[in-house]
Amino acid sequence: MKLRSQIVDERDPANIFTPAAIASETAWLPDQAVFEGAPISAEIFVHAYLDDPDAWHWSTDLRNDPREAILKRTLAIIAQARLPDHERALGQLGVGPLEDLMSAALLDDLDDWMPFSDAMRYALNCVRMNVEPGAVQCRLESMLSKS
Repeated sequence: MKLRSQIVDERDPANIFTPAAIASETAWLPDQAVFEGAPISAEIFVHAYLDDPDAWHWSTDLRNDPREAILKRTLAIIAQARLPDHERALGQLGVGPLEDLMSAALLDDLDDWMPFSDAMRYALNCVRMNVEPGAVQCRLESMLSKS
């Protein structure tokens, strides 16, 4: 029997949702045209979102970009967020992209973020779980209790 770490994920063989993978590439950044052509770094984007999540909500909307980019943006923001300063941003990520993406696949992607930071726990606790399948609810509850 193979260990989970030895199984290649057919969706994502490079395991692109790990903290290190997100930090090592920036293709997930929003379209630079928003910045009138000026280059933007991951640090500038994350701090802009944390400073004013209402102005940046569009950057984590699944109607605007593919799942992979939205999840990477969301995780990059959560990785830099600190409580209590960024409660609004974390809450918005919880009720927005994390809620929209909630599934067994998302929980698989979040395995590499265990144990969860306070910021990740806060965002995940903002997800409305009563509409999710029981197995997903139980698994997230288990993941949160282990963090």
